[in-house]
Amino acid sequence: MTETFVIFNADGALARQPFAVGSSADVEDGPAAVRLLGRDLVLWRSPSGNVVAAPDQCTHSRGILSHGEVKDGCLVCPKHGWTFGDTGRCVAKPSNMPITEKAHLRTYPCTERYGVIWVSLGEPAAPIIDVPWDGDERYRRIHTGVSVWRSNPIRIIDKLLGWADSPLVDITSDVPFCVRGTLKSEGGVEHHRLLSCTPVDGRTSVVTSVIWTSSDDDDKEITAIAMADLAELKSVAEGGGMSLPIVEVSDEEDTVVADWKRRLVALVSP
Repeated sequence: MTETFVIFNADGALARQPFAVGSSADVEDGPAAVRLLGRDLVLWRSPSGNVVAAPDQCTHSRGILSHGEVKDGCLVCPKHGWTFGDTGRCVAKPSNMPITEKAHLRTYPCTERYGVIWVSLGEPAAPIIDVPWDGDERYRRIHTGVSVWRSNPIRIIDKLLGWADSPLVDITSDVPFCVRGTLKSEGGVEHHRLLSCTPVDGRTSVVTSVIWTSSDDDDKEITAIAMADLAELKSVAEGGGMSLPIVEVSDEEDTVVADWKRRLVALVSP
């Protein structure tokens, strides 16, 4: 049995992985605050239509930018009105003083895919996972929203992959913390689910799920069917107090869980 301690901060190997931090709907009406690997970020949709991810702190007043507003695609600081546009560049100061390079926000790699916003704190070392059902005309996509779980992603994925009573088949795990699977209903109807766990820090995760379905039934009914196992999983993952972010795997173990753990250890190891 080997044990590997996983570091959930912006300086570790996970900083170069893209994580699902929210849904596209979160930034339709204004800025959104998210937290990734212990770092507070702000998201907003810029004049170009792209979502920008930047530190949630104004370069001038240290004001919390997610408490501001978005005007014509530009993020306006709530304290003194400094305004930021595409790629986080400062485009206006109420004082009309010259805009220097120090005024611009640092931004992070940010991509929208599957109706989800993916952010990496460094240059991404891997692409966003490919979901074969997306774009397939046989399926339509349903967004189920984002929830916060009081558990680290290691424990969540470990429990999900080892779930003996899981209704899903054809389960596939992607490192670091994504699981895909299929739920088959009567009449040949299929519901495909992508579940992503994003480390807020070492103790809390943001869980995002997207469903692709061949059914024309009501979205709420489909969501209830495809997500039925997650309420119990959440209770189990959050139970027993906070667990340390340690990956334990035996060299002899040959399971889906063990395979995922070995790939995760290889990813985070120096």
